[in-house]
Amino acid sequence: MEANFKERDDTLIKLEKQIYHVSNVLRECYLKKGRGALIVYTSLLNSGRKLSDIDYNTKSESLFLFDNKKSRKELSVLIDKYNPQSEGIMVLITESNANDSWFVTVKLKSKSKY
Repeated sequence: MEANFKERDDTLIKLEKQIYHVSNVLRECYLKKGRGALIVYTSLLNSGRKLSDIDYNTKSESLFLFDNKKSRKELSVLIDKYNPQSEGIMVLITESNANDSWFVTVKLKSKSKY
């Protein structure tokens, strides 16, 4: 089965439209739980549910989702190295094939006060 790039891309477009909300969730969760990743299932996002702190996993919780050692290692390095002041990590898991997952570094955005 081929990776579902269309589903991934469509989801990333939806997330881009919510970038301020996603940025706030990532910031708040980092402050509460420490380093980790926002786990985004396309099925939940497509149902209209907004992301929240329940979608955030600590590093160990995030790594537990993957059986593949290479995937675990890649995610571990991303989580260890991102700058929480300006970035967050998201794991995008497609609805059509749960084996399709992408690790995404998100550049955090803030609404201007001006």
